[in-house]
Amino acid sequence: MRNTGLLIRTAIILVITLVALYLVFGPRNSFTAQDFSWAGIKKNLAENINLGLDLEGGSHLVMHVKTDEYLKELTKNNKEAALLAAKEAQLPVGEASYVTEKNNYQVALQVADASKRQEIIDAVKQKVDFANWTQNETDNSITWSLPVQVQNLLSQQAVDQALKIIEGRINTFGVKEPTLQRVGSNESSQILLQMPGVADPERVKNLIGSQSRLEMVNVISPPSPSAMQTFPSREAAL
Repeated sequence: MRNTGLLIRTAIILVITLVALYLVFGPRNSFTAQDFSWAGIKKNLAENINLGLDLEGGSHLVMHVKTDEYLKELTKNNKEAALLAAKEAQLPVGEASYVTEKNNYQVALQVADASKRQEIIDAVKQKVDFANWTQNETDNSITWSLPVQVQNLLSQQAVDQALKIIEGRINTFGVKEPTLQRVGSNESSQILLQMPGVADPERVKNLIGSQSRLEMVNVISPPSPSAMQTFPSREAAL
C-alpha cells in the first residue's frame, strides 16, 4: 500500500511538473520543429511570461483628466444652446450669461416678458438637458445651477470615458497586459498607465493625447446593396 501511494504521488508530481514546463516553455499553438530550438524556446518563453515594468522597463505615466475644463465647456455650451432654443421659438429673451468657478457652474437667461417665462423654460428644456440642474426663477431671469453632487458624478463619468478612449488607443501598441487604472482619490481624477517594453513615453503621450473628431454627414446614394453614387468633382457633390 505504501509503495502504491508513493507511486501515485510521484505520478501526480510528474504530471504537474510536465504541465508547468509546457506552460512556461511550450507554444500556444501546435508544436513545430522550431519550438525545440534555442531560438524557439526563447521565443515561447518571452510570449508565455509577461515581465513587469520593474524587470523589462517601459513607460510609466500618470495623467490628470481636466474635469473642471469639461464642466466649464458643458456650461458654456448649455448657455449658447439655451439662448438659441428661446430665440428659435421666437420668445422674448435678452442676453444669456454663465459662471464657471470652482464648484459654481450656472447658466442665466434674461427674460424680457415675465408672462412668457414658462414658455421660455419649456422651449429651452426641449433642446437643452437641464434635468439635473437646479432651476431658479425671478421676474426677469431664469437660472440653472449645477449641484455639487452632479458635478462630481459628471467628473467621474469624464474620467471613465477617458479610460475607455486611452484603452482603445494603447491597443495599437500591441503591448501585453498594460496597466491602466485610476489612482488616488476620486477628486484627483488621475489615471495610471504602465506599458512594459515601450521605452518611448513621448510617443505614448502623443498617441493618447491626440484629438478625435466625429462628423455626421449625409450620404446621398441609392440604398444598399446598390453601388455608392460618385461625383466627378467636389462642386458636383455639393
